[in-house]
Amino acid sequence: MSAIAGILNFDGAPVDGRTLDGLARSLARLGPDGGGNKKAENFGVVFRAFHADSESKNETQPLVSTRGHVLAWDGRLDNRGELASLLGGYADRSVTDVELVMASHFKWGSGFLSRLIGDFALSLWEPTTRTLLLARDAFGTRPLYYQATSQGIVWSSDLAALLDLSTLPLEVDREYIATYLSSAPHLEQTAYKHIQSVRPGFALIVCDGQLKKQEFWRPDIKREIHYRSDSEYEEHFRELFRDSVHSRLRAKGPVWAELSGGLDSSSIVCVADEIIQSGATENARLETVSYVYDNSPTSDERRFIGEVEAGRGRAGHHFHEDESVGRFLNLNLDEIVRPNPTFRFTARHDWVRRRMQETGSTVLLSGIAGDNLLWSGAAVSPEIADLLVQLKLLSLHRQVRLWSRATRDSYAATFWRRAALPALPIRFSSLSSTSQLIDRQFAKQIDLAERSTRESETLEFKLPSARLQARMLSSAIRAVASCYYRDRVVTDYRFPFLHRPLVEFLLAIPIEQKLRPGENRSLQRRALKHALPPAILTRQSKRCSTEALCRTLAYNWREIAPLFKEPRVCEYGFVDSPAFGEAAKRIQHGLQNINAELVGVLAVELWLRALETRKSSWLQDIKLAS
Repeated sequence: MSAIAGILNFDGAPVDGRTLDGLARSLARLGPDGGGNKKAENFGVVFRAFHADSESKNETQPLVSTRGHVLAWDGRLDNRGELASLLGGYADRSVTDVELVMASHFKWGSGFLSRLIGDFALSLWEPTTRTLLLARDAFGTRPLYYQATSQGIVWSSDLAALLDLSTLPLEVDREYIATYLSSAPHLEQTAYKHIQSVRPGFALIVCDGQLKKQEFWRPDIKREIHYRSDSEYEEHFRELFRDSVHSRLRAKGPVWAELSGGLDSSSIVCVADEIIQSGATENARLETVSYVYDNSPTSDERRFIGEVEAGRGRAGHHFHEDESVGRFLNLNLDEIVRPNPTFRFTARHDWVRRRMQETGSTVLLSGIAGDNLLWSGAAVSPEIADLLVQLKLLSLHRQVRLWSRATRDSYAATFWRRAALPALPIRFSSLSSTSQLIDRQFAKQIDLAERSTRESETLEFKLPSARLQARMLSSAIRAVASCYYRDRVVTDYRFPFLHRPLVEFLLAIPIEQKLRPGENRSLQRRALKHALPPAILTRQSKRCSTEALCRTLAYNWREIAPLFKEPRVCEYGFVDSPAFGEAAKRIQHGLQNINAELVGVLAVELWLRALETRKSSWLQDIKLAS
């Protein structure tokens, strides 16, 4: 995880060196291992390094080709060997990732991005055509923001750097706030009207002052994988998952992994241990970190965490959440640059960062997206809905009876929830999900219901199973592409379940491989039955941190109360004032269910207060400059 930034003036005016140096200073927090600048007339780019693996130490960035191309690369290539072989003349271990990316551009031109497997954000300047290309990987694991005006474009890995450089008023993007509060933030917008984000799987092409967006990856809705036996699916899954974990163990020091005791984090840890023990990686050490609760039993997962630790023969690091969840109250408003729901984990992030630094580690593995791709919940069965859409009535009847027995639900209820409801277009099935806090007039003004479903139906999947799977993938991409952790933590987060070949495989196989009556995550359980402890393999549910957060907010009510006094979210018309006031009373007495919506509202409230401070400082700077 490094950082990049740059400036392109459309009128041909030279880039100001002091401004470029200012960008470099802004990125120093994210790239503490040095870096470089490159300026060429009206173009300038900055790179700041964060060496997460030994190969990156050999990089020279920005990389300038003999033809004058300038590449700044924040990323990790997972198909180095494949690219080196296809390009010819490269030794896999001797060439750096950034050199392989530049060579790929020369060989395949505009199609090179689709050949890059891994986590990345990049900027590439083509001097002959005077074209700038900005791009992020398929899942947006690295951030890249930009601000374009009639005079030029500025881009950066860090949102704060653009805010510091901007000469435009800091206007709130009300459309973004609406989608953020509905848990579906827009992938191209930010909380600021004049600052956007490069969309995952897209390239932004800038030429002659014009901006064009070009998609280089999206799910293949026509691809299908069918094998003769379960064992073939299991073998293919194991191979891809092992490749994913193996590539993410590439690091210069010990790798850390979050261990919650759930199927996803346990799968990553157990497979990583197998890889390390086999000698297939140079990395010989894996540390685990778990978040535990002493006073909130419905949130604590130590029983399952202990099963994995016992199997490994070693204990991991435990962070006790109970006394620290409320630490977000001590946040410096100057540090808040956007609504960020991870504000409530401030103490956790600080603690993990310090412990990782003590062990010389820069990489943290996360199980995010496993739920979305391998069917954690079994509330619906899209396979039954597929049968309904295909009018395979006899098979439909048999499956409804089977699911009815497995879930101990009535035939009629099973048919409605598992066949009819998933078969409806998303706009109809979402009508019943109404917000308790979002102001109704605000939601109507920006047509929130339509915005919340628009992106989910763009791929036009014919079968409910494929459509629902696409929605779940989209949800995972939003969670990862937000890169919320980078607002506070300098750590290379890696997501083994978002390995592109693995994602493409899971999207193409039949849904019944992943979800069966009485057994969610069927493929994962079958494929990893020899790697996971029995208690993990057979668990059907997972606990959450709701109780701990409720306790903390109630206990710290005196510190929290000011957030509910003259709330900015109500002044802006985002949130219904009576509903927010009622939530305050329930929080005070420990009765409020702290759901994602309320966490989002509190995050927006903190940001709006921080924005007031930033605006005041910005206006003061303008006065001093004049």
